[in-house]
Amino acid sequence: MKLTANFSLLIISILLSMNAFAQKNEALAVQKSVELIELFKTEQYEKAYSLGDDIMLRRISPDRLQGIWESLASVNGDLKEVGTTSYLFIDTVHITTTKLKYKNGSVGLRLSFGLDWKLRGLFIVDAEPMYNIPEYVNTFGFYEIKIPFGPAGFEGEAILTVPIQQKKYPCIIIIGGSGPIDKDATIGPNRIYKDFSWGLANKGIATVRFDKRTKAYFGKMMEEHKNGNYYTIEQEFLEDVKELVKKVSKKEAIDANRIYLMGHSQGGGLMPLFLKQNKSVAGAIMAAGNYTTMPNLMLYQFDYLMPMQVKTKSDSALFDKLRAQAKNATKSNLSNTFPNDSLPAMYPFSYWNYMNKIEFVKLAKSNKKPVLIIQGERDYQVPLSEYKLWKDALVDHNNYMFTSFAKLNHLFMEGEGKSTPDEYSKRGNVPEYVIDEIAKWIKAQPRK
Repeated sequence: MKLTANFSLLIISILLSMNAFAQKNEALAVQKSVELIELFKTEQYEKAYSLGDDIMLRRISPDRLQGIWESLASVNGDLKEVGTTSYLFIDTVHITTTKLKYKNGSVGLRLSFGLDWKLRGLFIVDAEPMYNIPEYVNTFGFYEIKIPFGPAGFEGEAILTVPIQQKKYPCIIIIGGSGPIDKDATIGPNRIYKDFSWGLANKGIATVRFDKRTKAYFGKMMEEHKNGNYYTIEQEFLEDVKELVKKVSKKEAIDANRIYLMGHSQGGGLMPLFLKQNKSVAGAIMAAGNYTTMPNLMLYQFDYLMPMQVKTKSDSALFDKLRAQAKNATKSNLSNTFPNDSLPAMYPFSYWNYMNKIEFVKLAKSNKKPVLIIQGERDYQVPLSEYKLWKDALVDHNNYMFTSFAKLNHLFMEGEGKSTPDEYSKRGNVPEYVIDEIAKWIKAQPRK
């Protein structure tokens, strides 16, 4: 009993020390930022320049610093107030954002400092932080490292987020939806994949998130397509997912027997195929995954949006064109001469031929691994009816668990009434109860 009490006191002491260390770093980062801004205000540009690291010194000059600072006043009027400074520590870098209030508006001055506290970067950003860190996230409770992946010519960097403790963790690889989605699912001021990653890290679960290949390389992929390397979801999703599963399984902090895939939107709808092609993973989460084929789901979305967005004849003509493209994508065995501009999102014939041949529901029924299917009930992009179709199709399969959330939209963010595209631009976060549901399900899975 005495040993247990002493051990508890030791843990409490360590946690208090870590918190004190974090607070000390934040205070120092804020102090450094305030001091640098004071140098700018008093026109001590040479001294401000001397605070940079070697890379910074090569990239910029005292005159350039002066130009940046003075241009803010020329655009926004006189500086009236230096506002609050926010702090973040990511991947060995201390990052601060200070709100500068001018006569005609406000901007954010973002500064980054290395571990040696030398200035590494200076950026002008929106006055309000683009990313709103959820209240349930403790940014000192995890660390992040980069994982290079991708074939030559299509290289990328995934972000592995790991809780700060000394043990092996389950890990979720987050797979984005349709289109050129980045690792954070950046939509307006929101970063829902970062919410998931940082929230789960605080629950003792590691994550990986990554830019889809189409984010940086869609043009290059289309060039290769023209040369006969036909573009399908193999290049868009499957190759990179396979590689990341292998790489993550070799990380010391990760339990290779507890790697899960989490697909959102189209990434969720493709999950039966991901599971078939990645037999080593322990299970999966389907978040707002489509049951209906993508072209038919697009037709539903157009019907939903038209009453809100069609104001003129040209608006109506645009929707007619989009509907025609979606219908073309439902055709079997499109020829290699079928024009891309007659298909959705310029995705070529090979993309739709590949998709139309896969029986996703049949694959889902043959899957024996545990799967959690989650859904926002206010989702108009992948509506609740899709969730109900999955539920009906898999009613006799006990390895599937279903949970829906009354207030959530397609981004798993709360709202009221009928969901519209406009609400995506409102700053918010994935609620903690969604993170809790995923974490509870992961921790309930038997260990191998």
